[in-house]
Amino acid sequence: MSLSFLRTLADSRLPVTLTRPSEINDLLVLRAAGLVAAVTMKAPGDQGAGEVARCLALTPQGRAALRDGRQEPGLVNPRLRRA
Repeated sequence: MSLSFLRTLADSRLPVTLTRPSEINDLLVLRAAGLVAAVTMKAPGDQGAGEVARCLALTPQGRAALRDGRQEPGLVNPRLRRA
């Protein structure tokens, strides 16, 4: 997964609420990788609306991933890889 969504979040004023399923999925991937602090919840309303997610903050690992220029969560920065 590209870190472009993490960059988008970093450029946003946090916390931010997400309602699109694709964005929620991207956020959950970032959360599973330890790059953001986020929560999910059922959307309020009587019509059984879907899920919403709230990104609370980037973690130190998330900020480091952006700073190091990693392209994929969990991948080692090639500059730091041993030969």
